[in-house]
Amino acid sequence: MNYTRRSFTVILFLIFSFHMFSQSLDTTIHIESKNLGEMRSIRIGLPKDYYESDKIYSAIYVLDAEYKYQICRSMHQFFEISTRIPGTIMIGIENSSKENRNRDLLPSNFGGSDSLFRAYIATEVIPYIESHYRVNDDRTIFGHSHGGVFAVNTLIQRREMFKRYIAADASFQIINSNLPDSLVFDLSDKSLYTCSSDGLYGFGEEISSDMLTNNMIFQNYTVQNRHTDLRFFSEHIQDDHSHSLLTAFHRGYRWIMDWPISKETIRDD
Repeated sequence: MNYTRRSFTVILFLIFSFHMFSQSLDTTIHIESKNLGEMRSIRIGLPKDYYESDKIYSAIYVLDAEYKYQICRSMHQFFEISTRIPGTIMIGIENSSKENRNRDLLPSNFGGSDSLFRAYIATEVIPYIESHYRVNDDRTIFGHSHGGVFAVNTLIQRREMFKRYIAADASFQIINSNLPDSLVFDLSDKSLYTCSSDGLYGFGEEISSDMLTNNMIFQNYTVQNRHTDLRFFSEHIQDDHSHSLLTAFHRGYRWIMDWPISKETIRDD
């Protein structure tokens, strides 16, 4: 009887220890932001072998983390098994409120103050991550919708922050309104993936058509500025705006990391 109890206790301890270990791969921290003047939450997801090695990892920063981080995190964990993409530290940047999301992700001519949010990431979030975790400066940013607007504008305005940019179904009307006449800097070490979708729930075909048209205008802009040597790919996803997130993350991330789906379905021009 005592042996059975001891065995049961050992089993419970092992289960509890395994649970605690697995949980330690994902954590949430809180930063009192000087740039934004408020408390902000950051989610951090580590590769499955983080505690078993001394590797230095790249990082991917996911915007709108309060409802997009877990989706991206689950897909990326599957990638580590299905495609053997190297492990990556995922950082999810949450919004403090719906209203502040627009403030943080949009430029000033659309009612936002994205420069402050960009400074928050550059001077507070990235330094924290790089001082507390084994991570290099090979950074990717993933943004969907307004997050995609922020990602592309970051490439244009502060290209040193990230090496790879994924902008899923962004409103290129907003992006195009702030584009300089030409790009005068070298982007040969940068990669950008963009996509459009079939439209938005609750909006008519006219708005969907405008979004696709503005996406094409941006594509033409990159062609006109081909001297920058930006590695660029864009495609159309046959799904609605919200669900394009799912396809865009796995296709965009695999292209950005040079793990293509197939030579026929995704390639450099």
